[in-house]
Amino acid sequence: MLRRTMPLVLVTVLALAVAVSAQGKVKQYGRATVEYRSDDVAVVANYDYSQKTHDGAWLLIGFAVQGRKGPIVIQRTDLSLQTPEGRTIPLATQQVFLQESQVLTPLFQNAAIWRRSLDDYFPSRPAQRTVNFFSTPGGLVHDSVMTHPDEVATGDLLFKAPDGKWQEGTHRLLLNHAKAKADLPINLQ
Repeated sequence: MLRRTMPLVLVTVLALAVAVSAQGKVKQYGRATVEYRSDDVAVVANYDYSQKTHDGAWLLIGFAVQGRKGPIVIQRTDLSLQTPEGRTIPLATQQVFLQESQVLTPLFQNAAIWRRSLDDYFPSRPAQRTVNFFSTPGGLVHDSVMTHPDEVATGDLLFKAPDGKWQEGTHRLLLNHAKAKADLPINLQ
């Protein structure tokens, strides 16, 4: 009896391991730093300031991403935030960023003490590339960023609540790319 069930148990365990590997692993560090790792991509998000200060329209998330198998070009449209009700909020546009600069400048100033480097979450310490989805006048803005196993792309993500305020609960930061997908919980308290 044991000889017959042992191979079945082994096959089941291996199938579960493959399924978990394909989906990736999420690891929480403290209250507001979360990491997602799969065979294809590693993503880290930090939202210390926004976790407690989300009564305004804007949510600021520090972001780092690394393609693990090869180059990945991430478009701004590949990133979104899903609310607890399932509503998808796209990454803010550069135009909205500029229009809202009077609101965003104090947000960045207040968030400065809560910011942390996300380099430490990538053990090989690869080269760094800046994600420039947003910039003040005169700066460079890109609609995409490339990353690969030898390089981590880091920068800020901004999302604007359609109704002017973020509700408490678990939101989901989503990377939806043809070569890599990630789903990170963003818990607002």
